Amino acid sequence: MAIIKDQLIEHIENKLPDSLKTHIYRSCEVGRKLCGIHSVDTEKVEIALLGHDLYRAYSDNEMLNVAEEKEIEISYVEKASPLLLHGVLASITMQEQYKVSDKQIIESIKYHTSGMEEMDEVFMTVFLADKLDPKKIEKNSQLEPINQTAQYSLSDATLMYLNMKISSIIDSGHLVHPDSLDARNSLLLKTRI
Repeated sequence: MAIIKDQLIEHIENKLPDSLKTHIYRSCEVGRKLCGIHSVDTEKVEIALLGHDLYRAYSDNEMLNVAEEKEIEISYVEKASPLLLHGVLASITMQEQYKVSDKQIIESIKYHTSGMEEMDEVFMTVFLADKLDPKKIEKNSQLEPINQTAQYSLSDATLMYLNMKISSIIDSGHLVHPDSLDARNSLLLKTRI
């Protein structure tokens, strides 16, 4: 995995804009801290976070074109908001170019924007580390309570984030990805038991 990390860092340094580089490295730092608190596999989380935004700087048209070239089935929600494809595209690149086959890493990358049903601790750590980048918290004070909750419960923090984000998307009149609803409902059922 050390070789993959080095290759990903080289890709990040040479191909991504500075703002995205710094976001990825800050997310890795948040991820390492959460791993330490919750005894989650740091190596898997770091690999996923280094790979999660490989396509984030692509334009909507570029993402749609790459998705079509790779014969990815594009949902109506993804057509309306192609940014949702950047995790899917990154997960494919991780498999094809970097030869990552670990299901936890691949799913964490693929669904890091929307969430998914049946999220494990590696997934929730990646998901939250991306959202709780300190610069994002500075710009959105609603993230601070989620950050505090993440210190003691990944599930509760993930559910809080999904509730906040889904409400915000609905309030803005945009489409909610079905995976986000599945993620929220799945977590809600687990936390009620």
